[in-house]
Order: sequence, then C-alpha cells, then structure tokens
Amino acid sequence: MPESTIPNARKPKLPGFDSQVTPMLGVGLGLTGLLLGLRPRLAAWPLALTAVAALLYRDPDRVTPDAPESIFAPADGVVIGVEDLYEHRFLHTDAVRVAIASSPFDVPFHRSPAAGRIGYLEHVSGEYGPIGEPGAAERNERQYIGIKTDWGPLLLTLIGGPLARRMACRVSIGEQLDAGTRLCTARFGARVDLLLPRDAVEQLPAPGDRLYAGVTRVGRIVPL
Repeated sequence: MPESTIPNARKPKLPGFDSQVTPMLGVGLGLTGLLLGLRPRLAAWPLALTAVAALLYRDPDRVTPDAPESIFAPADGVVIGVEDLYEHRFLHTDAVRVAIASSPFDVPFHRSPAAGRIGYLEHVSGEYGPIGEPGAAERNERQYIGIKTDWGPLLLTLIGGPLARRMACRVSIGEQLDAGTRLCTARFGARVDLLLPRDAVEQLPAPGDRLYAGVTRVGRIVPL
C-alpha cells in the first residue's frame, strides 16, 4: 500500500542515507559491537543486515546542474523504452514516453526532471506484476505526478513492481519545485515513466542508457 504523503522538509539524518534508516543502522552497529565482545562468530549476521539496510535506504545529496534548457532523469535506473503516444491525463497532447527501470539496489528517491509547480497528483490501485511486461503501466499500482513548467507540462508515472509496495509521495498540489527536488520514493525496484510533449523536446536517451536522478540529462527543450 502507498505511504501517506510526506512533506519535503528534511529530517535529521546520517549523510547519504534516508532518515528512516538511522535507527536501524544504530541498532545494527550496536548489536554488531556487542556480539564482537561476546560471540564474535555471530557478529557477521547483524553486520550483514546493517549493510543491506544501508544499501536499500541510500539518499545521497546531489547537485543538479543549472541548465534551464535541460530535462534531467527522474530516477536512477536503465532506460527500457522510448516511444510515442497520446497522453490524456495531464499533457493532453502527443507525447514521448521514456520508461526507466529501477532495480532494488538503485537509489529509491525520485526527483523532479525540471523546475515547475505540482499541478496533478493521482494514486491508482492495481497489481504488482513485473514492470517490464506489456500493459504494466496501465495494470500495476501507480502514482501520477504532473508538473507545470515554463515551457509546458510533464508527467511522471511511478509504477510498482513485485517488491515495490511502499510508494511514498513527498509533494502536494501547488508546491513549487526546483529541478532535482525529491518527489517520491519506491523501494525495492520500480518503473518510472517520464512523459513529455513530443514537439517540445529533443536529444532523448536510448534504450540501455544508464541514468542518475537529478544529474543525467535526458532531454533538451526545443527553443520556441
């Protein structure tokens, strides 16, 4: 089930990690230290679990380039498809969809591809099938985030997979965003579709390209 909306205000946290994992890391390291003194052979178990938690709850600070003409990746992952279609929820125009698959070990924070304002939010319940199957974008659990920019609208579709059942939206309608602002999380792998007006962008990525949220350029705004 999706988590409730979480404000963008940052909570105290260890550098490079989500604030939610701070207690887990503290307990895990404390238990590891205790077992090292009592039963050293058992210390490897809590240490390994602590390392896995640290991997799954990474939240590195990133600096998005100051390039208003650029569109940046909304998620860490690999491009699995680029296709044309008509988008009827928010763009209401011919669009191009860049589909990105995030693995369970990618950073789970998704970011705004451009500066703008939140104009559309919708959560749709559904299945949790494989994200690469045809129809997953219309059948699986998903979160829509529409952003109004100076050059036009864009839409993100966060699609849950077999393990990604904890999607948390961290923004609200009307909220103003910078490029690279954290929008939402989906842990344990998900698919993120970026939909853009077809005639407004160029220099799109190709299937197989590796992306990093808020850092990798995935498009350029066509000058008017």
